[in-house]
Amino acid sequence: MIYVGFPIAPTVKELIYPWLLESEEYNFDDIKDGIRLHLNESPYSPPPQILEAIQKYLPYANRYQHPELSERFSALAADYNKVEPENIFPTPGGDGALRSIFYNLAQVGDKVVTNYPAYSMYKVYSSVRGLNHVKIKLIEGEEWWYEDRERLLSESKAARLVIIDNPNNPTGSPMLDEELVKELATNVRGFIVIDEAYYEFYGKTFARMIYDYPNVLIVRTLSKAFSMASLRVGYLIGNEEVVKALKKTSTPFDVSLPGLIAGIKALEDPSYVKEVVNKINTNKEYLIKELRGLGLKVFNSYTNFIFVKDNRDLFTPLMAKSIAIRNLISGYYRISIGTKEQCELLVKTLGEILENSNTKQG
Repeated sequence: MIYVGFPIAPTVKELIYPWLLESEEYNFDDIKDGIRLHLNESPYSPPPQILEAIQKYLPYANRYQHPELSERFSALAADYNKVEPENIFPTPGGDGALRSIFYNLAQVGDKVVTNYPAYSMYKVYSSVRGLNHVKIKLIEGEEWWYEDRERLLSESKAARLVIIDNPNNPTGSPMLDEELVKELATNVRGFIVIDEAYYEFYGKTFARMIYDYPNVLIVRTLSKAFSMASLRVGYLIGNEEVVKALKKTSTPFDVSLPGLIAGIKALEDPSYVKEVVNKINTNKEYLIKELRGLGLKVFNSYTNFIFVKDNRDLFTPLMAKSIAIRNLISGYYRISIGTKEQCELLVKTLGEILENSNTKQG
């Protein structure tokens, strides 16, 4: 018997927005054992005082953290950046700040402008939100990559979001100066988001510009120089009204208890960060020199990674040796800076790979 007139329930695929179905997720090849030089992590553990502070609070993990902890973190982050606590929005990593921006300050169909190449999550967030993503191709130089200022300014006029990682990931090059930020903030119809994930390595920030340009937002993370990648703690620096609005979309519990405690302890005495940065910069100088000595094209970098240009397959043979790097673009590789021992092993292994490659070609 056939029944007529009854509605047929939609399929799951029909219920999900098409732009979400068609979106690509964040993807990478990982290793369980070996040398991880593919995710821009710090190769150094957090100092003992941070680990001890986390351990002290773990017995209270059955309870939500008191809002005073978020307030303390905001006060310390404000002092660290020479802004006011009202300008700080604590988030689960820098990605938490980016997610909050994409989901709350833009609507389906809005135009978002980023560089290309740039941090891959900009593309992911743009696609899952159904945004019109326009990419500004960077200009490759001999030692650095450069911003196409004219096209960036032109495309930004009608944009809801302009998101620039400064320094850029994956090239390691600085993208912005104060004049360009002022032009962008004045001309855009929405927000200028400056992703300063690698601020501690670069040493330059636009944080104070939020007072003259309320549509400027700064994203920070404690995942890199602070050595807290898996603790997921970061923050947004912005105009007080913007911060108030974004806080309405979250709870005081979004940053985990271990993350908050670690962030507070680190910001109370961030002196260890300089040691981490100095070690990584020393290892970076060594790695750049040695890889150039192997005949590889290596760009300069203001981050904890380097960008290498080579048309040969370096990814596969390194992974076979349990050394993970990123092959984000054909012919280019991003390599995070590890410990001195890890960098030495990478140089040795790459030397052998390249020698074998040249022998086969000969």
